[in-house]
Amino acid sequence: MIFKKKLFPIIIFFLFGITNVWSSERIAYLDVEFIINKSKPALKIIKKIEKIRDQETEKLIKMENNLKKKNEDLAKTKNLISKEELDKKILSLRNEAKSFEELRKKTIKDLNIKKNKELNQFLKLINPIVQEYMREKSIDMIIDKKNIFMAVSNNDITKDILEIINTKIK
Repeated sequence: MIFKKKLFPIIIFFLFGITNVWSSERIAYLDVEFIINKSKPALKIIKKIEKIRDQETEKLIKMENNLKKKNEDLAKTKNLISKEELDKKILSLRNEAKSFEELRKKTIKDLNIKKNKELNQFLKLINPIVQEYMREKSIDMIIDKKNIFMAVSNNDITKDILEIINTKIK
């Protein structure tokens, strides 16, 4: 009798608890970072930003070297000039160093803003391409690959999208 009482809930659990779940929605995933790092249009944007960064870095290095030279000159002449004049030059050099540091931070911030703006425009540009691909392949949802723990590799549409972007966008 006790055996029947324990067996009955177990049988009910297996009969009603296990069901197959079938989804009619097609879900795919896309590696957006891969698209940004490997697509020809995005690489053009990145190279353009890197060129600007290199130019700005060169300007900043020249300014920094100039400040170092002024500091060395001040160190060489500190025994030859009066204390008041030395204090004025030290204050002036500190102000220049402070403005240089502010300029450096502003330059970095501006470059990051420009890079983000350009990449956002690129993502807006590829959005219609991805939507068209979704319609053609009857895909209901695309998820970014970095948000997926595990998935079947045949649901990855990254390479297909990359090929389409490289051919459609110049």
